Amino acid sequence: MKTLNLILSLSILFAMETLALDIDGVLDEPEWVDADSFSTFYDVFPYTLEESNKKTIVKIFSNENGIYVGFINSQDPNSMGSYKHVRDEWNTKTDRNAFVVDFDGDGNTAYTFMLSLGNSLLDSTIRNGNDQSYDWNGDWVGFTKVNNENWVSEIFIPWSIGNMLPITGKRTIKFGAFRYTAFDGNLVGTAKTHPERDKYMYQLNEYEIDSYPAKRNINYFPYIVSANDSVTGNEINKVGIEIFYNTGTGKQINATFNPDFGQVESDDVVVNFSAEETLYGEKRAFFNENQTIFDITDRDRLKIMHTRRIGSKPSYNCSQSINEDLCNDSKQEYSDLDYALRYTQKEGGTEYGFFTASEQDEDFSLGRSYYAGRIKQENNNKTLGYMITYTDDPILDRTAIVNTIDYDHIVSDKLRVSSILLHAEADNKSSLGYKASLRYKPTKDDNHNFGIHYYGDDLDINDMGYLQKNDWISFGGRSSFDRYFSNESKYKNIEYSIRYGHQSDTNGNTIENFINPKIEIELKDTNEFALWGVYKSSGKNTTITRKYFLSPFVKRPARYSFGGSYDSMNFSNFAIGARLNFERGDKNTSWASKGYKKTWASASYYFFPKDFLTMGLSFNYRDQKDWLKWVDKNYLAAYDSTEKFLSFNMNYFKGDKHELRLKGQFVALNASNPTSLMSNEQGYIIRSDQKVNPFNVGEAAFQIRYKYELAPLSNLYIVYSQGGNIFEENIESDSLTIIEDSWNEPSGKIFAIKLRLRF
Repeated sequence: MKTLNLILSLSILFAMETLALDIDGVLDEPEWVDADSFSTFYDVFPYTLEESNKKTIVKIFSNENGIYVGFINSQDPNSMGSYKHVRDEWNTKTDRNAFVVDFDGDGNTAYTFMLSLGNSLLDSTIRNGNDQSYDWNGDWVGFTKVNNENWVSEIFIPWSIGNMLPITGKRTIKFGAFRYTAFDGNLVGTAKTHPERDKYMYQLNEYEIDSYPAKRNINYFPYIVSANDSVTGNEINKVGIEIFYNTGTGKQINATFNPDFGQVESDDVVVNFSAEETLYGEKRAFFNENQTIFDITDRDRLKIMHTRRIGSKPSYNCSQSINEDLCNDSKQEYSDLDYALRYTQKEGGTEYGFFTASEQDEDFSLGRSYYAGRIKQENNNKTLGYMITYTDDPILDRTAIVNTIDYDHIVSDKLRVSSILLHAEADNKSSLGYKASLRYKPTKDDNHNFGIHYYGDDLDINDMGYLQKNDWISFGGRSSFDRYFSNESKYKNIEYSIRYGHQSDTNGNTIENFINPKIEIELKDTNEFALWGVYKSSGKNTTITRKYFLSPFVKRPARYSFGGSYDSMNFSNFAIGARLNFERGDKNTSWASKGYKKTWASASYYFFPKDFLTMGLSFNYRDQKDWLKWVDKNYLAAYDSTEKFLSFNMNYFKGDKHELRLKGQFVALNASNPTSLMSNEQGYIIRSDQKVNPFNVGEAAFQIRYKYELAPLSNLYIVYSQGGNIFEENIESDSLTIIEDSWNEPSGKIFAIKLRLRF
């Protein structure tokens, strides 16, 4: 490609920024001699809070560049887990050190800087006690070194990394230094707290450190990308830039012009026939930096600002176009952006934020505009915030506005309350939403959560946000009881828990009542077992007919399920996992139902032959009888379905700069023995004369990605991706044939090169 020579030329011209100290895992500079040292660590998982017998020393000092942290971890090299992994792969079986810091010491925002033995980085931001955002990637460096009797990690955190208040002289921070050992799965820390505790970031250690006058800092991230799709013939050549400006006075301005939002990391393959949209995470660099002030979420149910909407599939109104056929043929899967701009400001315990983005116009579509404003104040473990979002879609002549108030109060070590209140107006409809939760911990080992949700029947925030479903009311909770064992026991801990709840729509139609007991057992050698059961009462499925006015719900019989899982020990050159679940339902007496049956099983195998090479393979199997699928209006079909999902990955690291990743996912679904059905106004299912056919669905996705790190946050990517999907009716095929058909009929074969630099 023509752009390749330019990319390679730029990479040669790029020079890495040097630091005052060598970050090499060797604490031999004079500054480390006088650095403050901490050697008292406590066992925080299991949460006994006893003084740890693992000898660990952490040293800290600062200069005009930033904060330097060094860990000395005494340990037999034979028990060290040191394989490499990709950035932010949190569920890894490797030894790690973490430094958690609240630069202003006011409980507003804390940052996690975690370094695995093997020099892999993990980081996050923390708000509201223990709400962590793992999407953030900071500009910091770290390096480890293994010695005869210990391993050492060295971390450098520049002052420019956080939006902190300017202070001259001494700065009072809050920090926690943590150490995770893979061979026993234990976590120790200087602070008597744990990431799952409600007051996690408020219970960090106070520490006075030398601070320096804040400096203005500006970073430029120009990029150039070239991509070619050999299936569609589309070719993309783009140049753009991202700018991150920190004034040094608590204000930041981030902007991107002509951004590249083509992903170098592919989404997971999902086959979804339900009425609920699949929630995909954000992988684009600009939206993962300095974005946490806009995060108002309710687990995976709600996101007030879902950045994947920005740059998503354009809106079209081809029926009103002069050339309707050409309009339909010209539809794109994503929108290019002219720009995006973000401004944040911090004054004491108050934060402000503003965001805007504008999509480019196309031949048959006009770009949408997005706006968001945010204010948030935190004081004495209380957080109160307000956020407004506004979206303008000119092609559909549609505007949407969402107002949100969020509140969080950590009353004490035992009690925490939080709530979200929102009002949305879109498409001449308005509605309310509300979520409240209470967490009560009578002891350090017992926990009780209770929540209430109300999302109105016309609540629509999906122009800029994400709502799993509206017209929904629920209340319920979860209680858990942890029990820890003595050092002589082979058991580490057992957790007993029970979930329970009630769900209905806003008209009072009961969806289900449920109860879910569970037992989780962890051994000292880190093997884990779990057993569970679930009972769901009879109720009404209020989403399957997509709210068709003649039949807004379908009656559903009671169901129960039970299952178990096993995950092997942490410390080994391989790991296995297995899960098995059986679900059964009563017969539907309205038609010749044999009763709902679902068997779900999964198995996974991970292999680590070398520290620089990891491989994984997983297989999921799902077999269902009397699986109900929506066809149209109030027409349904019942199938016997079998779904098989195979995925594999390989990660290879050459030194600390080269990373090669291979990822494949393949799904084959076969739906046979169809029974044509329909639902009436009372929700009963009866036979229908409408014809329905058996069908197959296949999806295949493969990506191989090479990444070369020129410097922190400056990378060269070379990517090849191939994906395809098929939908076949009245064809009897086995799973292998279905996957082969989806692979042999690709929707895209994309080869891309991208260079993103930091200046």
